[in-house]
Formats: sequence, structure tokens, C-alpha cells
Amino acid sequence: MNKPLKILVIALSAIVVIIGLGIAYLSFVFDPNQFKSQLIELVKEKKHRTLVIDGNIQLNFFPKLGVSLEKIRLSEFESPTQFANLDKAQVSLALMPLFQKQIVVDKVSLLGLQLRYQRDAQGKSNIDDLLEKDTSNDQAKTESNGSKQMRFDIEDVDIANSQFEIDDQKAALKGSIKNLNLSTGRIGDKKKTPVKFSAAFNFQQPKAEAKIDLNTQLSFDMSQKILDLQDFKTQITGKLGNDTLDVLLETAALSWQAEQGKSEQIKLNAKLKGAQELSANIVLNKLALQEKQLNIAEIQMQAESKQGGVSKQLELKSPVSMDLNAQLLKLAQLAIQIKINDPKLAQTAITIPITGHASVNLKEKNLDSALDAKFDETQLHTSLQVQNFSASAINFKVDIDKLNLDRYVKASAEPTKATESKEEDLNLAGLKALNVNGVIRIGALQVKNLHINQVNLPIKAAQGEISMNGLQAQLYQGEVAGNIRFDVDGNRLQIQQELSNIQINPLLMDFMNKDIVEGRGTLHVQISTHAKRASQFKENLNGTISTQLLDGAVKGINLAKSLRDFKAKILNKTDQQQSANKNEKTDFSALAASINFVDGVGNSDDLDMKSPFLRVGGKGKVDLRANNLDYTAKVTVVNTATGQDGADLSQLKDISIPVRISGPFDKLGYQIQFAQIGSDALKSAFKAKAAPVLEEKKKELKEKVNEQLKDKLKGLFSK
Repeated sequence: MNKPLKILVIALSAIVVIIGLGIAYLSFVFDPNQFKSQLIELVKEKKHRTLVIDGNIQLNFFPKLGVSLEKIRLSEFESPTQFANLDKAQVSLALMPLFQKQIVVDKVSLLGLQLRYQRDAQGKSNIDDLLEKDTSNDQAKTESNGSKQMRFDIEDVDIANSQFEIDDQKAALKGSIKNLNLSTGRIGDKKKTPVKFSAAFNFQQPKAEAKIDLNTQLSFDMSQKILDLQDFKTQITGKLGNDTLDVLLETAALSWQAEQGKSEQIKLNAKLKGAQELSANIVLNKLALQEKQLNIAEIQMQAESKQGGVSKQLELKSPVSMDLNAQLLKLAQLAIQIKINDPKLAQTAITIPITGHASVNLKEKNLDSALDAKFDETQLHTSLQVQNFSASAINFKVDIDKLNLDRYVKASAEPTKATESKEEDLNLAGLKALNVNGVIRIGALQVKNLHINQVNLPIKAAQGEISMNGLQAQLYQGEVAGNIRFDVDGNRLQIQQELSNIQINPLLMDFMNKDIVEGRGTLHVQISTHAKRASQFKENLNGTISTQLLDGAVKGINLAKSLRDFKAKILNKTDQQQSANKNEKTDFSALAASINFVDGVGNSDDLDMKSPFLRVGGKGKVDLRANNLDYTAKVTVVNTATGQDGADLSQLKDISIPVRISGPFDKLGYQIQFAQIGSDALKSAFKAKAAPVLEEKKKELKEKVNEQLKDKLKGLFSK
């Protein structure tokens, strides 16, 4: 070895020995705990928080430069309340890279970290002061960063048994994250490392519990700024309310580079089990992000819900594109299929295919979509626009050529039994947020066996008021027009409808299956009601319903036939009770009546029915509270020469005969109250009926007396 080289080796050895001795000396002599008070004062001065270090501060100088602290507490800003607590923390730097002006973080370890985060409704949090920048040190930091080059080469990261308490009033989030653990292998440039993360979530608002386990292989390239995840898998199990939740998110590979990313496939599987079972599978195929443009060759989604033997399935497919600068998301070729299987429906299996497109502008917070569907005998087209998602303004149009709802809704064969469960108050406060303006148009509609054509139903909702003004439709050779208004405050409903030139019999037969009246005319409805509970709407009904009919008949009773039996009834003055008979009817040339409702009880006193030989007036009560009718009609024979069996009623002309119609709505009965006819009318009718009989009897008796007298005289003179 030549002399200069030997001198260099000796010098370097001496330097190493000196450094080693210095480090050894510092390790034995230097006590960092003597700086505790200074560190505490510094935190108090700079951050206005109280720092407590109950454990030791330990410095390591070789082979790694590091520091470890134990039993540390930090208070809230200008408060003795505890903000954070840490059992142990350790950070170390590789020593040799420091000689090359490089900082290599060698190890990071945190044990038993406890932290409390709070934010009020105005957005002020308990960490705002910690996030404030110290502008006085900005220049020094810039110079320091320029002279040092950070290089990632971490032996491992270990965070164990940590906990976070969260009370965020602005986000309506309250709960805790417990048992948080994070561990990695060696993290370095172009090195693959395993990453494991687990935590338990327990939230009171919203009510949820979950355990998260994440596993992946992570690597990055600092020079190319590439981050790769391989065999990424996240499992979430827990409870959402009273339901159990199971979520799995996974991908074989995901690469991210300077705002560019790609993945062949990302899968999400979620299941929610409880009173209702929900499941969803979402697959993103060929995801690519480049120059602020996100493209997914195809998104596939299958979702299903099951409850009480009823299943509903949704399948969706579409390519997806998104401009990240404009925050515009497009689903250009939507293909949706909805399947419903419900044994309670008349058609137990329903399949609805839907095609269309949709776009969502996340910056402007609006949605624009157009969808078409063709199923069974129905073709449907709808357009929907939503503006401002947080306070949505919704505009829509729905056009349907033909819709038969009775095809899907099974008619109940038995009357609904009253439930014994306590009825709850209606809570419709959520409708106050509705801001809707749209129209539904249906060419031919069948519902509750009613056949309605050319339906035009405008719907508007704003500030808790829902209205359908300008409602129009054609039904039973006539027309319907009117307005409907519902006010969420007080659950107040107002209906104003005019049915003109309607054939009333087929309408009642189709809607109520009641063959009770025939005729063509108008029906005017002007009613209002309100209720806290659904059953109370009819109890609080107020308003007027009136009708005018021409050339019809009242079904169920033949007044002419009933009056022909008057002879037997007039002698004993007994009433005749009979049930409605669908084969009987009473013709009329005109009929008008109205009912005025006050709190669910309707009174009518203006019945005016005219026929060729009868006039009918009357009054009575319709009790919606008790589902009962009590009505008495006054029937008067005015013309016996013509009309329905009029010739048989000549003796009853000008006599007013009461006919009582009473009973539950579904079982009405008719009673002709002969006993209520006035006594003078009875005498007149009796005289009219009995005089011919007495005259005949008188004649017969006279003839009989004459015959007997002749016989007596003949016998007398023959002796």
C-alpha cells in the first residue's frame, strides 16, 4: 500500500472511531428528558395546548438515528380537556444516507393512539388551529426542502391498537373507530410490499357497526410517479341498523400514474340481510383514466331485493365516460331490465326492459335523462331533468300509449279485515322538500276497472304544496276536468272535479260493480278534507257533491210494481220491506240531487226525480264515518194515463208514499212505508177502492132479498 493511500485509510478510520466514540458518549451521557419542560413550553406558546409527557424520551444514535416517546397527552386548544393520547411512538432515520444529504425514514411505529375529533354545525373543528400555517417559517422550510432530497425507504410502518372518536354535527356523523391497525413490509422505491389494515367502526349516527379488513400488495416508482396495487381486497362486515352488512371490493391490479390510471376489472359485491334481503354486484370493465378523461368500457350491475316471497331484480349495463375537469358523467347507452316476481299480483312475473341515456353534471349538480320502455301492451317514454341535487328541482314528462294497471293488481275477493294494530299518524314532512314540475300523459288507462282515455295529468310540487291543476281525461262518452291540491301542513286535501256528459251506469259498474242507476249527465265534486291519520280523511270531509241525470232509471226497485200491491197494504197499514233487486228498476226522465258534507256526514234535501207518472223528492243522510245511508224518498203518482204501469195506479194519484233506503253501503235495503201515509189520503184511497165493492155487494144483497121475498110470497099464495 502506498503511503498516501495508507494515510487516507488511517484518517478515515480515525474519523469513524471518533464519530463512534462521540455517538457512544452521547448515548451514555446525553439525557433528552431534560428538554421535556422546554418542549412543553414550546407547545404551549405556539399551539396554546397543554402537552404532558409521563414516560421517557429516548434517543438512538446508532445504527439508526431515532426517537421514541411514551405516555404522551395533548389537550384541546386553550382547554384542559384531553384531545389526544399516545402510549408509545417511535420514528427512526437511516444514519448513513444523512451523509449524502438524504433523509431516509427507516421506521414509523405508533401504539395506543387515541384521538377525538369534533366539528360543530357551522364547520368549526377542534383541529383548525393545528392546520394553520406558520408563515414565519415558510422561507426556512423552502430552503431546507431545496437542500435535502427525501427518499422513501421505510423498513416498516406499524400502527396498533388505535382509536378515534368522531362527533361531526355538520356531517351528522357520530361514533368511534376502534382497534385500528396498519402494518406494512418494507416500503421503498420500486419495491413491492404487503399492506394490511383493519378497524372496527361503531356509529350511533347513522346507526352502523362494521369491521374492515384490507389486504394488498403496494409498489411505487418515484421517478415515474407510478403507484401500483395488486391483489387488492377489502372486506367489510357489520350491521346497518338491525340488518347485517357484507361488502367485498377487489381488483387484480390497479395502476395510477400522474393523473392516469387503469384497471382491467374492479368488482364490488354487497349484501344486506334483515327483514328485507338486498344484494348488488357491480363490475367495472376496462377502466382507464388519461388527461382528465375517465372511461369505462362497460359497467355491469345486478341488484336484487327479497321480502315476503316478493323479489325485485335490476340489471344495468352501459359504457361510462367522465370529464373530470367539467365533472360531467355520461351513460350514453343505458340498457336496464327490471324483473318483479310477486305472488300477490295478478300477473306474478313482470319484466320491464328500458333503454336510454343519462348525463350527470357534478359541478352544476344536475341530471338529464331520457328513457324508453316497452313491456306487455305498454310503450313508455320519459324525460327527466334534475337541478341542484341538494335542493332538487325536478322537471319531467311521461308519455304512455296504453297502461292496464288491473293487469298487475289482483282484485281482492274478500273485504279487507280491520287491523287491530294501532294506526300511526301520517308523517309527510319529507314532501315539503319536493320541487317538481311535470306532466303525465296516457292514451288509454285502466285502473280499478275504470276505462279512461286521453289522460293529461300535470303535477307541480313546491314548498309543501302538491297540485294537479288542469287535470283532463275522457271517460264513458264524457269528459272530466278539474283540480286537486294537497297541502303537507295539516295534510289538507282539496278536490274540484267536473264530470260532464257521462254515462253513469257503466262507470259505476266498472268502478264499484254497483248496478244502481242509469242515465247520462254531469257530476260536480267540490270537497275538502284533512287528517292526522289515513282513516280520518273521510271523517273530516266537507263540501258538496251534486249530479244531474237525464233519461235513466234507478235500479233495484220498481215503484210501479210495488205500488200495485197497495190494495193489500192499505187495509192493514203495514210497511213493506224488501232488498234491492237488480232485475227491478224505476225509470226517470230527469234526476237531480246534491249532498252537503260536514265533517264526514252528508245531508241531502233536494232530490228531484221525474218520470211520466211519478215525481220523487226526499231527504236523508250519508254517514261516511259509519259507512251508512239513511234516506227517505217521497213518491207521488202524478199521471196514470201513461208511463210505466200507470193505468194500474189511478186510485193512488196525488198520494205521497215514503220509500226509505237505508243500511250499510254494501247492503242497502228499500222499505215502502205505507203506515206513514196520511189518514185523509188513506180514507180517500179506501173510499175510492171500497165504494165499487160496496155498491156491488149492495146490488147482490138487494137481488138476494128480492128473490127470497118472491119465494115467500109464492109460498103464501100457493096455500
